[in-house]
Amino acid sequence: MNNLSGKIKHIKNSEYLSEVIIELENNSIFNVFLVETPQTASYLKPGQKIKLLFKETEVIISKHLMPEISIRNQLKAEIIEIKPGKILSEIVLKSAVGKIKSLLSSTVLQQMNFSESQEVLILVKANEIMLSE
Repeated sequence: MNNLSGKIKHIKNSEYLSEVIIELENNSIFNVFLVETPQTASYLKPGQKIKLLFKETEVIISKHLMPEISIRNQLKAEIIEIKPGKILSEIVLKSAVGKIKSLLSSTVLQQMNFSESQEVLILVKANEIMLSE
């Protein structure tokens, strides 16, 4: 599980759904969608320190550093290690907010021709991130 630290900057909510804007340690902004509101979850308040958790399988890697894509959670990173497997392969990335791991199909790893020291873009969908105090 990937684990990043940040602080809640702003919360938008409507009925039972919230969009939480989080400022990470390097001033990057991540957006998270939750089926909770400040009324149902006491930790949802501006200024609250928070952990962002997301699975390695939810980390998308792009060779294009400036893609026109609707995923807002984006970080530039460098591939520091590739661990090939028969079915799934692990890629360890170094970003401004720390190490992040990605699991992807070994077939895709070969097709994309990723290599260590390569600069890439990490993308994580807002609805795939969990929050923890």
